[in-house]
Amino acid sequence: MPELFDVVDEDDKPTGKLVTKQQAHADGTLHRLVAVYVFDSDGKLFVQDHKASGLWDHSVGGHVSADEDYQTAALREAREELGLFDQVLVEVFSGLHSDELFDPDVQNDFQMHYFSIYECRPDANWKFTPNDEVGRIFPVELEIVVKQMRETPGKFTPGLINTMAKYLEVRGLPYPYDLAQVQAAWGSSYKSLPK
Repeated sequence: MPELFDVVDEDDKPTGKLVTKQQAHADGTLHRLVAVYVFDSDGKLFVQDHKASGLWDHSVGGHVSADEDYQTAALREAREELGLFDQVLVEVFSGLHSDELFDPDVQNDFQMHYFSIYECRPDANWKFTPNDEVGRIFPVELEIVVKQMRETPGKFTPGLINTMAKYLEVRGLPYPYDLAQVQAAWGSSYKSLPK
């Protein structure tokens, strides 16, 4: 049986309807996701090499199951993807509307999500082990990630591009980032990436 997710309205409230991921992405039905920004002891952001697309993605990201809250989903996804057990997740922002159709000429689906964003700084005992969900993560200075997004946005998932703008805003970080400009440049940048 396929996993089901709550359909939410424009205020991020469940409507009582359920949808599969495939249905939601086919027609842009709003549903919920979590994103966790995981930082190493030097303050570098762990970036995930997304298995399906090869694009750079959130350290942890995933759908919120039907009748699940954001916090529960974030903890579950952190365990499943990176083996983050008994780690503290700090909520950064909840209810970010994320329209991820940047260029219909290169995208096969129409993803519309509400995100809750968390951050985590694992203790020294944590070590990532590649698994069925995530094959590789690597630490990058956050300033470098943002610079790369401005210069080559097509190497990033649209979800990470959108949540990054909110993360920088909420944390008051001084890195220049024009979300509309990055979104507009995404398609041409994606097309120029080596395949």
